[in-house]
Amino acid sequence: MESLWNDAEASRYKGELGPRVYTSRLLGGDKSLVLYGGGNTSLKARPATADVLFVKGSGSDLGRVEAADFVPLDLAAVRKVFERSGMDNRAMADAVDQCVIGTSAIRPSIETMLHATLPLNYVEHTHADSILAVANVEDGERVLAEVYGELAPTVGYHDSGVELARACLDAFQRHGTPRTIGLILRFHGAVAFGDSARASYENMLRLAAIAEEFLKVRNAWEIPVETPALLPADQGALSGLQAEVSKAAGRPLVMHCTRDPLGLAFARRDDVDTVSQQGPATPQHAFFTKRVPLVGRDVASYAQRYREYLERHLGKAAAADMDGAPRIVLDPEFGMCAFGADEKDAARTAEIYQHDIEIISRASAHGVYRSAPEAAVALAELEYGGPRA
Repeated sequence: MESLWNDAEASRYKGELGPRVYTSRLLGGDKSLVLYGGGNTSLKARPATADVLFVKGSGSDLGRVEAADFVPLDLAAVRKVFERSGMDNRAMADAVDQCVIGTSAIRPSIETMLHATLPLNYVEHTHADSILAVANVEDGERVLAEVYGELAPTVGYHDSGVELARACLDAFQRHGTPRTIGLILRFHGAVAFGDSARASYENMLRLAAIAEEFLKVRNAWEIPVETPALLPADQGALSGLQAEVSKAAGRPLVMHCTRDPLGLAFARRDDVDTVSQQGPATPQHAFFTKRVPLVGRDVASYAQRYREYLERHLGKAAAADMDGAPRIVLDPEFGMCAFGADEKDAARTAEIYQHDIEIISRASAHGVYRSAPEAAVALAELEYGGPRA
């Protein structure tokens, strides 16, 4: 993890938000840190007579963000909202909308409270692959305490929003020291902060680099793969698989198959039936990939199990609006096949699951891989607008 900060390039980003925009783009340009709309950044400033929180708008691409993509909020008003008790995420989001200064077509990030409560001027959140590979194991809190200590205290898993913000503030207040540069969020990634855009950005890189080094020392960084001689895939069987998945989804889906060494090696693992069914590296990935892939080709059985899982955690009414078709299929002959509404969507889903394969493989090399509780993943699928019927 090398810093890409360049003084000459940074100087081209003007205004108070300029350095924040520049470092946000640096973070968003690294897919080992941020994938497809994930991640968020903020700046606290006093451009006039009151403190303002500028937070990246929901859904904005961090790698292409502009100053206009940051929503200005009255910081004192946001913190008053945070002090209220008994608010769920929907009520909190509505209350935060009332704190926006002026008008904005972009809604503030769901992590606005997290950014508002931490007492640093620059804050960033990513789903860094290397950090997830360290954290997502059976005894993750012990491992993280040994790896990061006071540099980045651990925060147990919480859904995005007000409860996560409360947990982060509590961890910072109870365990933070002058050496603290961030927080590690179980099954969710990391938060870094600092008093300048460059310091905060480089603190995030430092946290990711520490994780990389941990994995390398434990021979968990390089993922063993083979390049087997492949016979042509059975096109009739592939077409049949696509038809079955589309039927389960209730609409035509495009299929994107990759038989690269990484995907094939994962599909052919002796323990693929176990390790792939633990869940995604972070619940947000389930928006694209669903909670677990189908191993093999029995689409109907998968769809039945998936619907039961959704009903178990969300209730029949909510589950009825979500289809049970897989978005990832792992097969020893086909490798990894991803499904989406169009080719772009399917290719994006494949790329996200390739990151999950890397994270799962590395975590399994130094511990027993674990994901967030399945109830939390189901809720993320619902709240983030998971694949619908």
